[in-house]
Amino acid sequence: MRYTSMGFLSLFTGILLITTVPNSSRAQSEEMSTETLVRRADVIVVGKVTAVQSEWNSDRSRIHTTVTVAIDQRIKGEEGQSSLSISTPGGEIDGVGEWYSHTPKFKVNEEIVVFAEKDQNGRLRVAGGDQGKITVKEDGSSGTKTVANFEPLLTYTSRLKSVLQAQVH
Repeated sequence: MRYTSMGFLSLFTGILLITTVPNSSRAQSEEMSTETLVRRADVIVVGKVTAVQSEWNSDRSRIHTTVTVAIDQRIKGEEGQSSLSISTPGGEIDGVGEWYSHTPKFKVNEEIVVFAEKDQNGRLRVAGGDQGKITVKEDGSSGTKTVANFEPLLTYTSRLKSVLQAQVH
């Protein structure tokens, strides 16, 4: 088989696209393991969202939202605070919305488990994108609190503590 230099270049470009494009798009949605989330987070808490406040930045080019969470249970992080504030990109102000993929959305009175990490300015941000926020639901008939896949909250938090303990040792 003979390849001209132009044919070889086309073949090479095609292979390059096939091997790189799926990897970069897959990286956006790859699921992070519980172990990675626990290791990455500076703070892990179970709590209730008490406030969601969106604001413009100083030149009104971007919106960011501050989420306040009343802490019911601290799994990782410094003791002493009864609430924490988490900053997320995007939000909505007066009908103007700015949303980012893989960024969790929060609602007042929503019960959550949140994995948060400090950014370079010391502000807490959700670790792992939308995987770093898990909504707690309550089973209407039994009253059992559950997380994803109907795992009991108590079982989930025990598992997180075990993972954290294994990482410390």
